[in-house]
Amino acid sequence: MREIEIKTYTPQRDRAQIEHLLHHDSYLLERLDQDEKRNKDNILVALMNTKLVGFLSFNGFGRKPEAILYVSKEYEAEHIGTMLINQYEEMLVHNEKVEHTIFTCSPSDVDVIGLLENNGYRLYFTSYMMERIGEAFPTSNIVVRNYEDDDYYEWDRICELAFYHMRQRVGMYPPFFYKPVASEREIYAQNKNNMFVMTVENKIVAIGRIDGNKIGIVAVSIEHQSRGYGRDFVQFLVNEIIRSGEEKAILQVVKGNFAKSLYESLGFKEYNYHHFYIKYFRPETRLSAPPDNY
Repeated sequence: MREIEIKTYTPQRDRAQIEHLLHHDSYLLERLDQDEKRNKDNILVALMNTKLVGFLSFNGFGRKPEAILYVSKEYEAEHIGTMLINQYEEMLVHNEKVEHTIFTCSPSDVDVIGLLENNGYRLYFTSYMMERIGEAFPTSNIVVRNYEDDDYYEWDRICELAFYHMRQRVGMYPPFFYKPVASEREIYAQNKNNMFVMTVENKIVAIGRIDGNKIGIVAVSIEHQSRGYGRDFVQFLVNEIIRSGEEKAILQVVKGNFAKSLYESLGFKEYNYHHFYIKYFRPETRLSAPPDNY
């Protein structure tokens, strides 16, 4: 095996080489850009002399760091991927915040998938990327307003219950449920111009967030599902994206989530999908189910 070193990313040395490797994969390059903005020390590179032959990038230390891995096809037999994963996991086990990590990978990258499985990772879920290009929807008479700080607990309840039950339906395990946290509420207050609530008779029935041209979150309260509110609310969010000057709206939906058929009926088309692989390092500290009468 040729001599390979794992080092921390240096933009001047590594950026151009990574861009060359990823010229065909805008998704991985976008993820790398996000991680670099957070902290460039969260990117590990594999170097053979001065040639970059692979990298691993993650979004920081928390309960569930999210990572991507790339190894040049020419050097896959050099065990570079295992070297990068081993050094990454060494960083994780020494950080008490970390419970598990999730890798995102393309279904076509069978070598990375095999590498993850050989290192104890399992398929957690698959997510479709969908996009809609077209005119705005006709204006409807639904009542939607921007998020306010007093909405936090109801927003959290609607979001967490909707996604908990979705995860149960599609078979994502282990089950978990997030409790409200003060730091999240502060972030929401800072981002309230991009967050919306739909109300019926002054009661919140749906919540949604826009991140640029992406519908980052959309959920209908479990008490109000199957009444057409989701369709009307997604149309509103798409119109907001178009009103901001974007030409297309994008979103992600987990494989098996029945919302995919709703998005397709609204003109969204699947253009990519990714697998998400998970591995635990510490016991789960989140609740396994919602509290009674939540």
